[in-house]
Amino acid sequence: MADFSSGVSGYIKGRTIIEVNFPVDTKGKASVCCAQCPYYGRYDRVCRLNGELTAFPDAYIGQRCPLTFENEEELENGQP
Repeated sequence: MADFSSGVSGYIKGRTIIEVNFPVDTKGKASVCCAQCPYYGRYDRVCRLNGELTAFPDAYIGQRCPLTFENEEELENGQP
């Protein structure tokens, strides 16, 4: 086990890629918002990916959401 009593000399980075699936209704309307994300904390309203408090999670994606979407234009129009 490491001994940090004299400080830390550096860090080793670990990364991952996650995929989140947002639902689309039978009429093609997507529900892409924090409330549909499994990484959203429903009780404290905090994103588990970035630790930020989320405003209006039932309607929007948080400003600092780390997820990227394939086609941002379709996302804005509510299409999958």
